[in-house]
Formats: sequence, structure tokens, C-alpha cells
Amino acid sequence: MKITHRFPALIALVIVVPIFTASFTVSFIAYFFRVEIEAHQLERNLHFGYDAFGRNCLALTLLALSRSILALIPVGALSLLTSIGIALLALINQERVRFFLRTTLDTLSALPGFLIALALGVIFPGSQATFYLGAMLLITPSLIRYFESQLLKMQNEPYIHASKALGATHPHLLSKHYLPALSKSVITILPFILTRLILIETSLSFLGLSATPEHETWGRLLGQGKDYLIEAPWILATAALPLCLLLGSFHLLSHKENQ
Repeated sequence: MKITHRFPALIALVIVVPIFTASFTVSFIAYFFRVEIEAHQLERNLHFGYDAFGRNCLALTLLALSRSILALIPVGALSLLTSIGIALLALINQERVRFFLRTTLDTLSALPGFLIALALGVIFPGSQATFYLGAMLLITPSLIRYFESQLLKMQNEPYIHASKALGATHPHLLSKHYLPALSKSVITILPFILTRLILIETSLSFLGLSATPEHETWGRLLGQGKDYLIEAPWILATAALPLCLLLGSFHLLSHKENQ
């Protein structure tokens, strides 16, 4: 039974680790050895394995992946910190604070985050702030509710009541019980966060709204593959296949963590 439970996670790691290693290796080589990968001049003839600009599709996809991951790190960390900080307000035994928290969450959840990001992308084209704001609006409310539910469950645990009966202060409970439990929750939900962020970044860059024009992204490569689907189907396949494998691997990892 243990082997059955571990098998999906092992498959996911076998897929994720080589893709990440190859992407950051290509990014390292391109940056430090000044290897020219992103030439922006249309080629008259399409060659197998190369895109419409004469660039190696596999190397370009790996380079775009590394840049996408580096763009996801700050917005993911900011969303997690903001969510945990706001969720900790649920521990305050004041009805007004909880009412304000729930009202704010309901308002944020009702906002069309992706449409707001699209509007900002039209007003400020080629800006990373479009992706940051859109991602924050789309994932932060759900993260707050998740961490809030974890904290509310912990408040009813016997060891929390025992600690309070022994005179434990709120800073002690926060440092010894709440934050360690939340750190485990972060590990559990991390594959889900990465999946959502990759989909948001890919969708916005596919529409040409999230990244600067001089840097290729996964979404932009998918857009080029769509334009040359008949003449050069390998462009779309080279960009779409790693994306599907990566998202499927994160799904397997999240399924493993939730067991």
C-alpha cells in the first residue's frame, strides 16, 4: 500500500526534477556564456526543431520556463505571507474583526481578478505588475480561507486547550503551535499554488499582456505555435508537452500531500 501511495509522487519527481534542472542549466549557459538564443528576425524557411525566428525550440522552452519560475517566486511568496498574516486575524476574539475579514474576503472573491489583469494589461502593456496583481487577486482569497480554516481547526485541538490552561500566551501559541502547523500546510498546498501561478502567467503572456517583449515566455511560445500549427507543429508540441507534464506532475504531488 505504501508503494502505491508513493508511486505517483515518484513519477512526478522524475518529471519535475529533470525539467527544472535542464531549464536552469540552459538559463545559466545563456546568461554567463552569452549564448544567443533569442534572435528576433523572421526566417524564410522553417526547419525542424526551430521556430519562425530560427531559434532552437527546446532550448527556448527551457529558458522560458526558468524565467517563468523566477517570476513566480516573488508573487507566490507575497501571496503566502499576505494570506497567513490575514488568516491570523481569525485568532482575535473580536466579532468586528472577523466580520471585517469575512466581508473583505467575500469582496475580493467577487472581483473578476483575471478581467482586471486583462484591463491593466491593455492600459500598461508589457508590465509584470499585470501578472502580479492578477495572481494576487486570483489566489490570495482562497489561500486566506484555507489557512483560516486550518487555524480554526487548531483552536479546538486538545493540546491548544491544554496550553491555554497552563497559561500559555498568544506569542507562545503562535511560535510553538500555530506557525509550525501553518508551515506544514504551506508544503501541502505549494503544488496547487505553483499550478495556479503557472496557468495565470501562461494565460496572460499568451495574450501578450504580462511580460516585456524582449523576453520569451511559455505563453508567447504557445501563441507562436498556434500561428504556425500547420507549417511547423513542432513549435506548439515543444512548448505544450513540457507544460502539460509539469502541471500533471504538480497535480500528482498535491494528491500525494493530501493523502
